[in-house]
This record gives sequence, C-alpha cells and structure tokens, in this order.
Amino acid sequence: MDNRKTTGRDLRSRPAAPSRRQRARVGPRPRGRRPRGVPPIATGQDLSAPEPRRERRSVPRSAWVAIAAGGLAAALVLVQLRTESIDLRYRLARAMQSEQLLLEEQRRLTVEQQQLRHPVRLAALGRSLGLARPEWVSELVQPPSAPAGGAP
Repeated sequence: MDNRKTTGRDLRSRPAAPSRRQRARVGPRPRGRRPRGVPPIATGQDLSAPEPRRERRSVPRSAWVAIAAGGLAAALVLVQLRTESIDLRYRLARAMQSEQLLLEEQRRLTVEQQQLRHPVRLAALGRSLGLARPEWVSELVQPPSAPAGGAP
C-alpha cells in the first residue's frame, strides 16, 4: 500500500511529453524558457493530431535465414563455376601445346617422306641393289624425235 500523501497537484493530468519526432517538427528547443503566448516554431504540419502509428512489417527470422542460405548457395555455385572455368583454360592450354608439337612432328615426317620418295635417291638405291631400268620404260621416257625442218 502506498502511504504517500496525495495533493491536488498530483491528481491533475499532465500533458504527455512530445515525442522526438514531434520535437523535430517543431524545431530546436530554445535554451531558455519561452515566454508565454509565443507559439512554437511551426513547420506547416498539424501537431495537435495524434501521429498515426505505422505497422512494422517485420520479416520473420526464418525468412532471413532462408535468404542468407540462398545467398550462400549462390556464392558457392559461382565459386564452383569459376574454378571449373579456370581448370578448363588450363586443359585448353595443354591441348594447344600438344597440338603444336604434333603439327611440328607432322611437318618433319612430311619432309622426310618427300626426301625418301625423291626419284634421284630411288634410282641410286636401285642401282646399288643391282636393279636395272626396264626397256619399255626408257622408250616412254625418251621424247619423240623432232623433224629436221624445225617447223611442223
């Protein structure tokens, strides 16, 4: 039980203290007391009407967790794609290097094949093995004799 004495002053209703937002609308509070009858600095808004309460639309914690998990999953997918891309570039570089080596080998073998199939080399090889040219080949190789007059 409260044993304090109540006075008439305590029973009178006190005006509610203005909120921070209402004070901001009015303007800065003067340092000293304001003289009676001087209205506060107004900003064109009705300060006598109660300020409507806004309903806070808060996002549930489970939604924030789901959003964070989705963001983390997206980041992991991007990291995996980046890693695969880098690996693919390394494999492509190795494949291009082996292609260059194979092209060089092909050029070298083509030159060697042309040298081995050269007619002068084959004729010398045939003579060293004791092979002779057939007669019918020599007839095909010799040009026909031209007439003595020079003109056809």
